[in-house]
Order: sequence, then C-alpha cells, then structure tokens
Amino acid sequence: FFIFVSLVSIINEFIGFISWSEIAQKVFNPENNVNPYISTLALLMVLTVCIFLMLLEFYRKKIRIAKIYNVESGKAMITVGTIMQQIKDAVSKIEGLKDIKVSIISKSNGIIINMMIGLMEGVNIPDKMNEIIEKASSVAKEKLNIMVIDTNLTIISLAPEEKAPETKTTETKIEKEAEKYLEETDEEKEVKEQQKEQ
Repeated sequence: FFIFVSLVSIINEFIGFISWSEIAQKVFNPENNVNPYISTLALLMVLTVCIFLMLLEFYRKKIRIAKIYNVESGKAMITVGTIMQQIKDAVSKIEGLKDIKVSIISKSNGIIINMMIGLMEGVNIPDKMNEIIEKASSVAKEKLNIMVIDTNLTIISLAPEEKAPETKTTETKIEKEAEKYLEETDEEKEVKEQQKEQ
C-alpha cells in the first residue's frame, strides 16, 4: 500500500494531477460537510497500520526447540533443525533409500518424527520401513536423549535400481597392455627378419 502511494506521489510531482493539501483540507476541515465518522475511520486506519508496522519491527520468529531429558545440572534444549539433520544423516546411511525428507513436531512431552522417503524397487518394503523407523527413533532417544511420542513414515516413490557403471579392472588393463607389448615385439621381429633377408 505504502509503495503504491509513494509511486503515485512521485508521478504526481511531475504531473501535478493531485493536490494533497486540498484533499487534506476537504477531509479534515470541520467547515466542510464531511461526515465526522469518515474522518475518524480514516485516522483509525492510519493509526492501525502504524501500530501493525511497529509490532512487525519488534516481532522475532520463535526458534522451535525440544527438551533434552535426564540432564541433572540444568535445563537443556536442542533446536528442531538440529534434530532433523541428525535423523536425516543417520537414515541416509541405510541402503536402498532416495529423496529423504524429515520434519519434526515439537510437543511439551517430546517430539513427533515425520519422514517422507523414496525407496528402490528391489527392497523389501515392510522390513525397510521398520529399519528406517527404528533408526530414526534410536537417534532421537539414544543419541540426543529426546522423548519420541510417535514416528510416522510415508513412502513417496519406488525408484528403479540404478545400474552401476562398468569399470575396467586393473587385471584387464594389464592384460591389454601385455597384448599390446607382444604385438609390438612381434612387429619388431618381423622387421628384423625382413632386414636380414634383404
């Protein structure tokens, strides 16, 4: 709104289409037949916008945290982002997974782990899902010492297995080099024999 008013004001400086002083006198001058309720409403709108902008200046985004249990010396907290990263790193080490997304809902008595993961087609889906859930829960409980209320896992895709590119082993390289060397020596022998005959 303020950007629009500013643009109109800048353009008006060159065109002179609107006279702001005349508009202000017509609206707020008590001698004119302007409804006092309209003037009051306009002032209230300006005041509301100013208060809203002032609150935005002081508002800070709240950092989402979770409580770490069994800390005797005081109160320990950990950010939700750190928990998500730890779980994602641990789960990503499991074979046959793709496109891992982790989100955490922090509650007063613990956390809820939500995961969305893609699997490879060749894996046993129920066994793999149990493995993922157990891994995520164990990281939160054992490593981070956080209470886990629930762990939810959604399979979002089944991707075909990627074929590993064929790599030349050192043995095949050595064999090819030996064959090449033998071919070169045979050619040298033939050249020498031809020279002797001449």
